[in-house]
Amino acid sequence: MNQDEDTTIQKLTPGIWHGRVIRHEHNEVPGQIILIEDREYFFPENNPSIFFREGSWVQVIVDDQGNQELKLIQETSISPTSSGDILRWRRPGQNPSRMHLLKKRHQLFLETRKWFDQQGFIETETPLMVQAPSPEAQFSLMQVDGETRENENLPQKPKAFLITSPEYQMKRMLVGGFEKIFQICRCFRNGEIGPLHHPEFTMLEWYRAHGSLRDVMNDVTQLCRYLSTKVSGTLPMTDQSWPILKVRDLFQDKLGIRLTGRESPQELLAQAQDSGMSTAVEDLTESNPDELTYESVFFRLWDQIEPELGKEGPVWVWEWPLPLASLARPLPDSPGFADRAECYVNGIELANGFGELTDPEEQLSRFQSDLELREKTSRQPVPLDHKFLQSLKEGMPQSAGMALGLDRLLLWLTGTKNISQVLTFSWEEI
Repeated sequence: MNQDEDTTIQKLTPGIWHGRVIRHEHNEVPGQIILIEDREYFFPENNPSIFFREGSWVQVIVDDQGNQELKLIQETSISPTSSGDILRWRRPGQNPSRMHLLKKRHQLFLETRKWFDQQGFIETETPLMVQAPSPEAQFSLMQVDGETRENENLPQKPKAFLITSPEYQMKRMLVGGFEKIFQICRCFRNGEIGPLHHPEFTMLEWYRAHGSLRDVMNDVTQLCRYLSTKVSGTLPMTDQSWPILKVRDLFQDKLGIRLTGRESPQELLAQAQDSGMSTAVEDLTESNPDELTYESVFFRLWDQIEPELGKEGPVWVWEWPLPLASLARPLPDSPGFADRAECYVNGIELANGFGELTDPEEQLSRFQSDLELREKTSRQPVPLDHKFLQSLKEGMPQSAGMALGLDRLLLWLTGTKNISQVLTFSWEEI
């Protein structure tokens, strides 16, 4: 069976196939249309009395001469509907079908693991449920009740949280001597839903001990080039280097705003108004000055820039203001800015990486600032990860890490527009 043909009604190659009857008659010719995987196949029949009921499971046997035999496996009286599971992943005429995209997803995971193995990385698994999640104010967290009422012999645990990233635990592994590690895992961020967001998503995250941010940026480039041939097969990927832009340059060139990374939220807001960006920050001007945050002003302005990034191919955006990089090292030659880079393609953030902060005292100070900001913005309070901070005190080597959203990567590689099409179940389907 050719999975790449676009025709709706096709012929089967020799073999044994399984499918479901979805309707009778094709172009006024009596017979049965059977859905096998995500394609329709028509079997003419002049005797309607031997038609199988719609929704029934059937076996199709095709010999080397092309002769076809249909056998009933399981009869059902439930007709296929667009809202049910029969057609959820394989709606006829939808090309590519969701089933086809999920097969691409399987391929993506296999080839990603293969690439990292070839580069000498070790795949690791760290907990999805932690007692101390990221305190960064931009994250809305998913909390889990850790009580164990059903078994009194088990130790009682405090309430826990589903991870927004496996970052802290993976960095502790770097302290323990692992040098090249990667992980494919589920991450959770409450309230994030839309064409490019889902509350539960798949993250690819990796670290290089004794490596630099440029090392992991190069990993992204090489991985994407590899996957474009293995998964997409059609996405052109040149050998040209991906451009590296600076956040401050984009603000200056696109908005006429001079970023220093050390300006207050009020100063940044004033610059936005003076540069003709009043509409973008209009509602923020009415906020209580004490409640204004750097993040809220910055991203209102960033929204004016982001949609045009990477329209002609992937680009890197480097040197982010320190208030937006809680876990990245400061750049000694660029005061006020952090060694953080994001990869953009078609206006979509694909990957986010740091030259990692290794100073435990500086990290504690930033976490405390994050907690204050969470309180200021009425976010849920969280405990600090003291085990991570203690691990930093034991000496984390100079390192770099990168996080890449595999769901978004698959969107790009397949030309798909909505993240729900590359997920087995979307939020609305569970």
